[in-house]
Amino acid sequence: MSHAPRNQVSFNNYSSYFLENIANAASMKKRGISAPVQVCRDHLDAIDAQIPIVHNMLNDFETADGINYTATIHNAKQVLLGHMKKSGADCCSVTGIITDEEADAMLITVTPVIPKATNALALLIEKKPTLDSIILVTHVAKADVRDLYTNTAVIYTCILDIGSAQHPTYIPIINDYINQLNTAFTNTYSVYGIK
Repeated sequence: MSHAPRNQVSFNNYSSYFLENIANAASMKKRGISAPVQVCRDHLDAIDAQIPIVHNMLNDFETADGINYTATIHNAKQVLLGHMKKSGADCCSVTGIITDEEADAMLITVTPVIPKATNALALLIEKKPTLDSIILVTHVAKADVRDLYTNTAVIYTCILDIGSAQHPTYIPIINDYINQLNTAFTNTYSVYGIK
């Protein structure tokens, strides 16, 4: 009989893990979390708050809104990128391996970001014909997607690197999230013809 590798855990097996721990999120921010880890979490929270703003603006966008509205969306994306750059810098400044308590806190912070990010990328694919209808807008969108991916990769690499293999779920969950993000970006790159 073959056995799955130790770190391969299905999403259903560890989804209950979050439900049990989500109530502790506020208290985790106050106890047992080092300052560098908390700063990293704060920037991730800022990303989590900004993605829906960009998503809703993009969702509402129609060709009739014209170039001025696309500039507004682009500016909102730039705010998101600013949060991502800060997150990348500060999450990568966390040294050594984080404690189990810090890992739990990081998972609680990261988890809601993933579906928001992948849904936003799916919407960007859906909206491509609308963006194509306005001169130069798709070109700007391509540049934004490249920047988003570059900064996403920096963040998730650092978040993975600080995890301990001894933690029961941290590494397999983060790897699963990385796979979800990479798949979403691959699809977006393909639709937009980004090289």
